[in-house]
Amino acid sequence: MSGWVWVVILNGITATAYLGIVLFIVRGLLRTGQLRNNRLAVATAAIFLTCSAHHLIHAVHLLSGFDSHASHLDSGVGMLDAMRETMGDGLDVAVTASTALAGVIYLGMRRFYGPLIGSPSMFDDASEARYRQLAANLPHTTVFVVDPDLRFVLVEGADLVAEGYDPHRMEGQLLRDTVSPEAYARLEPHYRSALAGEESSFDTVSPQTGAIFQVEARPLRDASGQIIGAMVLSEDVTAERESTAALEQARAFRDAVLTASPDITTITDVDTGQVTWASRSLRSLLDGQLGEGEVDGLSPRHRLGRSDDLDDPEDHLDGAVAEDIGVVRAADRQAASLPEGESITIRYRARAADGSLRWLSRRTTPFRREPSGEVAEVLSVVREVTDVVEAELALERAALQDPLTGLPNRMLLLDRIGSAIERGETTGAAAAVLFCDLDGFKRVNDTGGHAAGDAVLVEVARRLRSVLRANDSIARVGGDEFVLVVDALPAERGSDRLAGAGLAERVAERIRTVLAAPIVYQGSQYVVSVSVGMVLVRKGASAQEVLLDADSAMYRAKQLGKDRIELFDDALRANALERAYIEQTLRGALDLEHRGGTTLTVAYQPVYDLGSRALTSFEALARLRDDDGAGITPDRFIPVAEDTGLISDLGERVLDDALGTLVRWRAANPPDSESDIPVTMAVNLSARQAQHMDMAAVVGAALGRHRMAPADLVLELTESVLLESGSSMLRQLGELRALGVGIAIDDFGTGFASLRYLATLPVSAVKIDRSFTATMTSDETSSSIVRAIINLSRDLHLGCVVEGIETLAQLDALPSSVQGQGYLLGRPDEIPSNSWVS
Repeated sequence: MSGWVWVVILNGITATAYLGIVLFIVRGLLRTGQLRNNRLAVATAAIFLTCSAHHLIHAVHLLSGFDSHASHLDSGVGMLDAMRETMGDGLDVAVTASTALAGVIYLGMRRFYGPLIGSPSMFDDASEARYRQLAANLPHTTVFVVDPDLRFVLVEGADLVAEGYDPHRMEGQLLRDTVSPEAYARLEPHYRSALAGEESSFDTVSPQTGAIFQVEARPLRDASGQIIGAMVLSEDVTAERESTAALEQARAFRDAVLTASPDITTITDVDTGQVTWASRSLRSLLDGQLGEGEVDGLSPRHRLGRSDDLDDPEDHLDGAVAEDIGVVRAADRQAASLPEGESITIRYRARAADGSLRWLSRRTTPFRREPSGEVAEVLSVVREVTDVVEAELALERAALQDPLTGLPNRMLLLDRIGSAIERGETTGAAAAVLFCDLDGFKRVNDTGGHAAGDAVLVEVARRLRSVLRANDSIARVGGDEFVLVVDALPAERGSDRLAGAGLAERVAERIRTVLAAPIVYQGSQYVVSVSVGMVLVRKGASAQEVLLDADSAMYRAKQLGKDRIELFDDALRANALERAYIEQTLRGALDLEHRGGTTLTVAYQPVYDLGSRALTSFEALARLRDDDGAGITPDRFIPVAEDTGLISDLGERVLDDALGTLVRWRAANPPDSESDIPVTMAVNLSARQAQHMDMAAVVGAALGRHRMAPADLVLELTESVLLESGSSMLRQLGELRALGVGIAIDDFGTGFASLRYLATLPVSAVKIDRSFTATMTSDETSSSIVRAIINLSRDLHLGCVVEGIETLAQLDALPSSVQGQGYLLGRPDEIPSNSWVS
């Protein structure tokens, strides 16, 4: 077959293909009703129709159309033959064949574009490009359009690339061939449901990235309402779901905290005073049960009340007392003016269902603000603090009141003395302060126990009240110490001190009279007397100074024999000043961080065996110096230490220094042989120290710190201390003696102890008082007493130390079987010496 014939055939095929495309487009326009509206599609069809006509006419002309014009050619060869001959070569056939192939392929693509052409979107006024652009610009959203066979017609979405899909490759593919079998089983029911006319929404999680997608499938209809496919929108909601989960977790945490918390949280509108939200009702806090209408701990809205309707029962803040409502509302208004992060806390009272008053604490802070910045609502946290308030009130009472007798204590007393001073300065009224200390009260505790002692104190307080008038005051300032503040009545007021003194003495005599009668407790009678120190309140004095003056007068009454009344005078004031000076010096010396010149040292006086002249012991003696280096003798600072309670610190300090010194002395002076008896250390124990400290614990701790044996220590107590000691102190002394600690009676012979009582005491040695040693060579009685004590100690297997040996005559008068101590043998020194001086 010649080449031109092929050109004719191929042009015919091309024309047929282009015509088929035109018919396909026209049919789509007619079916969708867009023939008049979609000019772009009509123009496309016209172009393809023109091309089809051109190729068809060309083929017809080549086949037979030029025969009628052949006669017009001048040459011997006709024009048609020439055209056929020139168009029949291989190049012309190849070009024409390629054009025909393009038309056939274009026509065959109707398989892919058929669903799109069947969709109204193909022939909307907007083009497919604009449609794709719109889908592509949806944030975090992928758009799928599928036909009834679940074939993807359109796919747009950048998120698909991250998930491992190519949107352009997906178009024209079936859903089954695009996703995994697991995903297909999950998605296919929703796609089918959309094709059936139902809309659905569901979440799916990407197995590749873990992202969460919210998928919505809906039917796609044509102009007549017929379903021609489905549109599926897949939106990445990972961040939203995480935020929602976090919000739900926070809400669950809040609800759990509010449920577990004993507090109540409320939100109040500042303008109306209405509670807009509450974790539960305040009534449940007061009565311990949920209020009516509450569900899961949350109460409905309820009103606080209006300032213009205080009779409204809801105005009482769920039981708040009427006088406290204004406090709460004022707190809300004040909280509304606070900056963020600050709060205001108030307390108010509420009445529970049983009628009892409860205390509530309410902490309020700004919560919600208007666009203008003004606080519209405040948040409050309410809790019951009844126990806390009652504890605070109890502490306040304890700070101002004696719990046993109900009398005011020292703090309140000083306030009342100050008021008396002020009244005296303005009115000239005479006032007196009486400091009363019971005599013999220790015997009550020793014989009847602390219960009897408490009963006696309560009765004494009652009797003291009975002698006072309405404008007088009384307080308990110590164990058995009471202070009375007596104001002179107008008829008794005078400008001279004698008038005030007379008033104070009359009151003091009445006190002695009412306390003279025995006090009966559980069938036993207890008799106590009282030592009274009086002071007239003077202008310009402080309450503390007045109380100190009265104490000084009482102390002198004790010294002069007890059961008496003493009026404070200038001599006592000088004594009080000295005691204050000694106390200050002693406190400075005991304070390890004190930088003044006060010093507390320990001097050591040796004790020797008079037979072998061997050193047996040292006695530790406290020494005190003031800032100027002047020494204060023990007979001056020891009583002050006892009265001020510093004796315990002083005793522990001396004990610790003494044991440490003994350790160092033994290291520097090792024994010559194993048979040598170790040198011990004797430490004095005062009366107040022995009565108020746990001797076993203090001594045991000191021995442990220095790794000393109990036998290395001797505690010295005066005979009077032992005679007045109670069962508790004797028990402690017995425990120490059983451990091996030595117990020596100091100043023996001056306390008039019976021999039978001496035999029962847990002692290991006696020390004969220096007053007998001083006169033993000139007074036969003293000599006899010394010999009797030495023989008694030998018979009772007790050690015996003779104090105050100062002359050779005294030394020669003593037997060699005893131990001796005195200036003749060795003076006290801060550096222990073992040299026999004599």
